[in-house]
Amino acid sequence: MTAPSRARAIRVVSPGGSIGYGVNADSLQRAVASGLDVIGADSGSTDMGPYYLGSGRPYHSRATMKRDMSLIIEAGLANGLPVLIGNAGGAGADPHLAWAHEIIKEIAREKGMSFTLALVHSQQEKRYLKERLAAGKVRPMPGVPELTAERVDACERIVGQMGVEPFIEAMDHGAQVVLAGRACDSAIFAAYPVRAGIEAGPALHMGKILECGAMSAVPPTGRDCLMAIVDGDQFEVVAPNPARKVTPFSVAAHMVYEVEHPYLQGEPTGVLDFSDVVFEETGNRSTLVRGTQFHVHQRPTIRFEGAERVGFRSIVLGGIRDPFLIAKLDEYMAGCTEQTLALADQPGVSLNWIVYGRDGVMGEMEPERDHPGHEVGILAQILGPSQEVAHDVAALLEARMIGFPYSGAKTRTAHVAFPFSPLVNDTGAVYRFSVLHVAELAKPSELTSLFPIEYFKVGAEP
Repeated sequence: MTAPSRARAIRVVSPGGSIGYGVNADSLQRAVASGLDVIGADSGSTDMGPYYLGSGRPYHSRATMKRDMSLIIEAGLANGLPVLIGNAGGAGADPHLAWAHEIIKEIAREKGMSFTLALVHSQQEKRYLKERLAAGKVRPMPGVPELTAERVDACERIVGQMGVEPFIEAMDHGAQVVLAGRACDSAIFAAYPVRAGIEAGPALHMGKILECGAMSAVPPTGRDCLMAIVDGDQFEVVAPNPARKVTPFSVAAHMVYEVEHPYLQGEPTGVLDFSDVVFEETGNRSTLVRGTQFHVHQRPTIRFEGAERVGFRSIVLGGIRDPFLIAKLDEYMAGCTEQTLALADQPGVSLNWIVYGRDGVMGEMEPERDHPGHEVGILAQILGPSQEVAHDVAALLEARMIGFPYSGAKTRTAHVAFPFSPLVNDTGAVYRFSVLHVAELAKPSELTSLFPIEYFKVGAEP
């Protein structure tokens, strides 16, 4: 694959907010028929929490992932378009990459395809991050504690969030399909335009808009395609599905989605600045965007994510409609907790409650906490050093919940209605993000060297 000698208009499609959710095949074909240069596809996030990175388990259904990857790879190969997939398997670590790789090989065998596949690894050695930490070059994301070497060592696995550079290197080496681990969402879509000579600012901004598929359209959804045509310092956002349109408001709304700052967004090599961006409705269900600025970092950075196992969880779920108990709910939960933990006498066990219908969503930030409805749902979570311990303590708690003698009780038992049997459910290992930190790289070449690439001729085996 040879990069174009000069910048030209580049047409990019995103098949949806995350492949594995169900690609709209009709919209994808409409986008392909309109003339494309590249298919980009995001496949993961930290939105679903640290479990998937910590456990190495994929987030998406294998069956739906196979369907979606088959659609986009077939469309790409049939039309000579590179297919760039990022955040493989959800969390993008080596187990997730291997899982998605197996699916692609299976698709190739069944469809009789043959193509060059690049596998871009994002799982990182702990040694490197600890070296940058010792050099004073690591800072936490907002609201995250300072990093320590002990927290790095405690992680089951750590990934780095790659930018456009590994995607470009893979395409330069002839990859027709690129399957990458953890990546900046915007980089998946910006890589081809940057390689073609488009400036980083508009290319990465365009990637930010495409990352969630048609969430930037009206009506919004992450389960439909969105296109962009990036030309020079501007780009046009287009909905292939005629049932949707893209408006200045819908694009602007997505620009403040999942960001720390209303008009600044960090990338590995710099900061996107939207403060002077102008939107123009084209009159053809699309919107033109221009005015993006890009402030280059003196030294590039990479965000690292690491998940640490903190125990095993068992849960008890119940519903309460007794107004006398609802009025004494805090006393009830405190009493059940105290009795359970005293009786269990197990070190390393914690117990917490979530009350749905009172403050289950916002917790202490809930403004209507003192005005619960006529019924509430209570979820008790027990975290223990092993699944057996967590289950045993949950069983003790369940017995306390049935008949705890709170003050003013009108009944002796049956305080809670349990919707399921068994009453105690074991949910497995529990993880937390112990690393959500940005490291300044030692040298720019690490933008690629931290993300080693393997090349395979898929479908070539007899």
